[in-house]
Amino acid sequence: METFQSFDGVELAYWDKGEGKPILLLHGFTASSEINWESSGIAENLVKSGRRVVMMDARGHGESDKPHASYSYWNRAMAQDVGGLAEYLMLYDYDILGYSMGAKVAIESAHMFGRIRSLVLAGLHLYDKDWTLSDKERKRKVKNMLDDNPKEKDEYRLFAEKTGGDRKAFAARLEGNIYPEFSLWDLQKIHLPVLIINGKREYDAQEAATFFPNARGVSLRANHVTLLNNKNFSNEVISFLDGLD
Repeated sequence: METFQSFDGVELAYWDKGEGKPILLLHGFTASSEINWESSGIAENLVKSGRRVVMMDARGHGESDKPHASYSYWNRAMAQDVGGLAEYLMLYDYDILGYSMGAKVAIESAHMFGRIRSLVLAGLHLYDKDWTLSDKERKRKVKNMLDDNPKEKDEYRLFAEKTGGDRKAFAARLEGNIYPEFSLWDLQKIHLPVLIINGKREYDAQEAATFFPNARGVSLRANHVTLLNNKNFSNEVISFLDGLD
């Protein structure tokens, strides 16, 4: 593990493995690089395929700093972290693989930075109408994350308990930026090659692909939680990247 300091002084952990064309891996909410990419074997499979694999723990997650202030997650902060790491490592013509929260951060990054060659978006859910929460809904989710004994635990709280992360940092993320800072119309502006991989029991990957100018969707036998453990996941990613090479 190595670290670098992002734009606002937050220290972020990353791993840089293998040689070849670089691909940056972005994990999901309440998870980490270890949980999503190492334990699933995806990082190892990408290295074996001849890729340079860079994994970063998002702010508030894993081995990275965990700010408890909501403003630390404002203004596409996680996407700014992606651009900062790419600049720090001098990555050019690199691919991004993002899962769930990481997929949305990948989209935000594509709007903000050049040098990105393609996007692989896994577990991507698109919201047809409202991309933001009301203040009441936001406060309810933050309270659910922070309460020691909530009456009923929502999915975010259950994920947080499963991963054993910092619930105060997760609550700050929920309060500061739970949904992405882009609209469906913004997806039409991304002309990069895009691969969307979703489970058959979540948002339809083929439908999601129609929102991008140059995308295709793949559905695997999985749900949102089990998607990365599907044995065909790595093969789909590698096949897509090989096609670009």
